[in-house]
Amino acid sequence: MKPSPNRRSIIRAIIIAGLFTMLIVSYEFIRRHFNGGLLCLLIFAVFVTLVIYLIKGLIVIVKNRRSLSFSFFLPVLIYILVPLGGSFIDLDTLERKIILRGCYEGTQNQAYIVFREDHTFELNWTGVFFYDEWYSGKWNKKGDTINMKYDGEIIRQLGDKVIIKQGYFKPVGKQADTVMFPRPMFYVGFCKGEN
Repeated sequence: MKPSPNRRSIIRAIIIAGLFTMLIVSYEFIRRHFNGGLLCLLIFAVFVTLVIYLIKGLIVIVKNRRSLSFSFFLPVLIYILVPLGGSFIDLDTLERKIILRGCYEGTQNQAYIVFREDHTFELNWTGVFFYDEWYSGKWNKKGDTINMKYDGEIIRQLGDKVIIKQGYFKPVGKQADTVMFPRPMFYVGFCKGEN
């Protein structure tokens, strides 16, 4: 038996609205592994599809206004309510608590680093033309000194060892390029939006 047009519309609405909601809710987690620009384009494409089918659903309601049933309204409600309901989901609660954070604000790029209570760190560097890189690893702190062991490539601007001094993360490790980057670039705290 072939499904009715209303049933197909409901299934399509669940798939499109569910996909859009999952992409938005898990954006931070997904972009750690995929290019942020491509992910934004995918989200935009799914959003445009959602809007097109929402408008089509409204047109169906208007055309069938003399013999309406709940099944005509259901796809439109799904397109509206599922993304709104997804906005209340916070996947950051699954992450470990952030103990310390830092930020770098350049003219065409920005980076932030977070140190979590489970002794892992994440550094996200973004810039013009969809540049978006993630770095991670383990860390430990003794006094004002933080030792970092990267999972992959080491960031030359920070190196593998920093001292927290005068509100900055001052690189002192062997892996830091203090000739090319003589001043500390990362300050302690949230990004201030100064650039």
